[in-house]
Amino acid sequence: MLRLVIEDGEGTTHVVPLIRDEITIGRQEGNTIRLTERNVSRRHARLVRAGTDGSPTVLVEDLDSYNGIRLNGDRIAGKCTMRPADLLQIGDYSLALKTEEVTDADLGSLAAAAAHEEPPPPPVDPRLPEEERGRFVVVSSNLAGNEYALDQREVIIGRTDADENDVVIAHRSISRHHAKIIHRDGTFTIIDLASSNGVKVNGEAFGTATLVNGDIIELGHVKLRFCAPGDDYVFTSADVDDVEVESGPSPWQLVFVALLLIGVAIVAYLIVDRVAHNRQAQQGVTAGQPTDKPPTPAPPTPPAAPDVQPIIDRGNAALADKSWDEARTVFDEALAKVPDHGEARSGRERAVREAANQPRFEGLEKAVADQRWSDAFSRLEEFPNDSVYAPQVQARRDEIEEGFANAELERGRLFIKAGEIENAERTQKDLAKKDFADIQAKTLAEEIEEAKRQPSTPETPVEPDGAGGAGGQAATPKPPRKPRQRTTNTGPNASFDELITQALRRMMKSDREAAIVLLKRAAKKRPNSHLPHQRLCAIYKARQQHKLALGSCKKWLELEPNASYRPAIQRNISQLQELINR
Repeated sequence: MLRLVIEDGEGTTHVVPLIRDEITIGRQEGNTIRLTERNVSRRHARLVRAGTDGSPTVLVEDLDSYNGIRLNGDRIAGKCTMRPADLLQIGDYSLALKTEEVTDADLGSLAAAAAHEEPPPPPVDPRLPEEERGRFVVVSSNLAGNEYALDQREVIIGRTDADENDVVIAHRSISRHHAKIIHRDGTFTIIDLASSNGVKVNGEAFGTATLVNGDIIELGHVKLRFCAPGDDYVFTSADVDDVEVESGPSPWQLVFVALLLIGVAIVAYLIVDRVAHNRQAQQGVTAGQPTDKPPTPAPPTPPAAPDVQPIIDRGNAALADKSWDEARTVFDEALAKVPDHGEARSGRERAVREAANQPRFEGLEKAVADQRWSDAFSRLEEFPNDSVYAPQVQARRDEIEEGFANAELERGRLFIKAGEIENAERTQKDLAKKDFADIQAKTLAEEIEEAKRQPSTPETPVEPDGAGGAGGQAATPKPPRKPRQRTTNTGPNASFDELITQALRRMMKSDREAAIVLLKRAAKKRPNSHLPHQRLCAIYKARQQHKLALGSCKKWLELEPNASYRPAIQRNISQLQELINR
């Protein structure tokens, strides 16, 4: 019986029997196996059973996922073959194949799988802890000051009653089911549920967007301010900011226009009458008649606009210092005084944009430091050219491209050694499409051709003519040598990737003692990598060695390059501290 062993980033393991010839893995509903972390694509991978019962294998195909798939530490291109000794990585999940006989305990899982059902997940409290809750505050005049709590992990927003929606916004521009808010790893994400009037964040339309404290969200004609956990924002009348509506005039607007036209007509009549009166007065002066024309009053002086330039200067200074949160707060202060101030609005938009670019840049720098060239190259290609960090990113281009090309060449060589010529050829074709990898692509092409010329099985050695007695008959052929088993180096000269791969294999086999030794060696090889400490944290937690787990989790938090994961790590640390203090 072939099984798939799945372990998440916190060490929790699930075993899934592979009773179908083909399964799909992804984040969205409808996949055979759902992995719900954000770094798993909606349709991430396809697994197809291959080989024989005596030598089972699985063909793994990457379904154009965003973060890709790694087999034994190497990112695959297209398809590859997975064996029971291999380790597959999809996002934060590690997957391995395991062969064993079917037992009575498996019957329930098999029946559920045959019925396209998944075993029920462990119960999770849908309500968020008090310290993780956010809220929406309406800043448009139609429902000004209304607050809506974001106190659940998933919140549906719509116009109809509470039986159908978690948050009800009673306005005709809101759809029946307008948007969904999801809370994952300390981050709130908004999703447009195919609403009629759409979802905008800071003036831009989005289907899905991650929310940052202070963002302005437009749902139809209702404008709301997002308040992250801990934000003590209080609405005031100065914060009113209505949505610009492009629809036709309402009846009240038509009445207003009619009154305005009547007013214009009255003013025009008075002007004409005054001109006629002045003309008569001038004629009277000419004839020697006195006039008693009153002096024309001066027009009223409009009130002076608030001077927000000092605030704008402070915001620009914060931008120059790359203090994005401070800059956004300062520009919000200016916009509260002058809502349509162009420089303040553009400055705030830039602060929000660069606040999102900063972790991308830091992730790229971390990938280069760890020599994760595939990851670094992907980040390089996706980095926005208009960012303030773009010059520093471009300065890294030559180093990243060279590292990526050399890493792909080595990956192709590994495919050749494993006899997977098709994967090697696919890697070579991908390299040939990149101008900077011309030398590596040609080198790999030559090595592939050389491998093709080699015999697929070793030739049977034969004694030279004349050996073995008169008549020159050949000696008895020697039996062919057994193919050498592929091994992974774990000796003193083992690389960081080899140590990590072997440690994960030991974890899958429940040999946690050996995994700990390998992970500690990997941490010494690459002190700035978070991966060994992440795995050590999971192992120690599973073994209930809380103090050791706490030390590893703290080191993981210190080195974790992805800011969105840090709240979850911090929660692990808090839980461990509570267990230690009991």
